[in-house]
Amino acid sequence: MNKIMKCLTGVLLGTLLIAMLPVNKAYAYSEQLWMDFGETTMSIPAGSSHTMWFFSEFDYTYFVEGATSDATYCECSFRSGTEYVTFHIGEDEQGKNVFFHFYGNDERLASTDAHDCVEVYVQDIKPVNTTLPVTLAKGKTGSLVQNGKISMLYNEKGVAMASFSLTKGKGVMASFAQNGVVSNGASYFSVTTGDKNATPVISESDKAVMLANGYAGVCIDGKYVNWP
Repeated sequence: MNKIMKCLTGVLLGTLLIAMLPVNKAYAYSEQLWMDFGETTMSIPAGSSHTMWFFSEFDYTYFVEGATSDATYCECSFRSGTEYVTFHIGEDEQGKNVFFHFYGNDERLASTDAHDCVEVYVQDIKPVNTTLPVTLAKGKTGSLVQNGKISMLYNEKGVAMASFSLTKGKGVMASFAQNGVVSNGASYFSVTTGDKNATPVISESDKAVMLANGYAGVCIDGKYVNWP
């Protein structure tokens, strides 16, 4: 009888000790349970958007990896709860795989290391034409060359004449793709940006050069905008 009691006591003590052991692996895995997505992978054409269901128990933030366009972003509340978030892919996006990394940003979280990720496969990417042949004053031919977020007008000898860029406000430059030259009584450089608030930026001296060569401004996503 004593032997049986000793065995039962040993089993109970062993079970209790196991229950009291730390469960680090289970806790690390459970850190992801406070965030949930309707989808974790999706395909979105450049210049389009996609809305899906999203839940976060805590306030959060995100950053984008692999994007080339300033118009690629996630429209969300950054607050805890259930909501619908919208992923926007810029018209000029050149990245084939764009990752949206979501992290906790809440004082209630002991660590902000745990995160989840949404991957977007960008479809219908439009090639960026970085060099356009353009007509200059007196029938001469030059070129409009884009370097990053700046387009530079060169004469027939390859000498830089003037440049312009786009801004989304507050001194932040907007990315864009130059497409060609269009006419609306005068000539305009046609660009696409996907940023609804983008406006041209140009110096007074460069503006004078542009006007002298017949270019009145920029046509942004189909909207004619004169030089400021």
